[in-house]
Amino acid sequence: MVTRLMSRLRLTLIISPLLLAGCANHSTTHGHVNSIENMIPSAEVVDFSVAPCEILWTLDDEKVLSNSLYWLRAMDCADRMPAVQARFQAQQISQHRWDSVFKQSILLADADPSDGLRKILLGQVESFSNQTPVTIRPLVQLWREHQILEIKLADEKARNARQQIVSENQIALLDAQQKSLAAELESTQQKLKNLTDIERQLSSRKSLQGEIPDADDASNGAQKKNGIPANNGNISSKKADLAAKSAASQAEENQ
Repeated sequence: MVTRLMSRLRLTLIISPLLLAGCANHSTTHGHVNSIENMIPSAEVVDFSVAPCEILWTLDDEKVLSNSLYWLRAMDCADRMPAVQARFQAQQISQHRWDSVFKQSILLADADPSDGLRKILLGQVESFSNQTPVTIRPLVQLWREHQILEIKLADEKARNARQQIVSENQIALLDAQQKSLAAELESTQQKLKNLTDIERQLSSRKSLQGEIPDADDASNGAQKKNGIPANNGNISSKKADLAAKSAASQAEENQ
């Protein structure tokens, strides 16, 4: 009997620490889980993807404005909105807080603004950066980077347009110079052709004059061939003419 009692006592002493250790571990684990759960804040996720665009611009609750999903939906609505409607909606928002400035900038940035206006919008959003909630600052930064890229793209397009105008002017100038040179070349070729024709005509005349003798030369040659001195026939005819004139003048005097 005593032996059995001693055996049970020994078994109890062995099992008791194990049971106490098991209870202690369970209690510690449960408390650690509770502390982790307390560190994670409970948050309600609002689905703004189905929210009507008309009411988004009037919301001013801090919880809503600190939600990135709200701003993503606002950007989507502004992107779908016609430029005229976006400008009108932007005019209905008064700039007095960071959220109103950001709303207005989102609307105007999607209404085909000029590069100057886009730069102004960037400056206005930047001026309220200290008031912007931490939860949406990454989203605001992405929006700003997108606007900067739009400005750079517009500058590049303007530079390419100016370069194209310069290139077109240079091409037009070269084309005009080419036409002028072509006209001068054609005129010079025509002048050379005319000079060549004149030289050919002169050469032909010289050839003909060298082959055909003059009439006087032929007459003198014939007189020499017949033994008559050259130009004697001319002298005799002149004497005959003088005699005829003298006889006519005497006849007139006798009358």
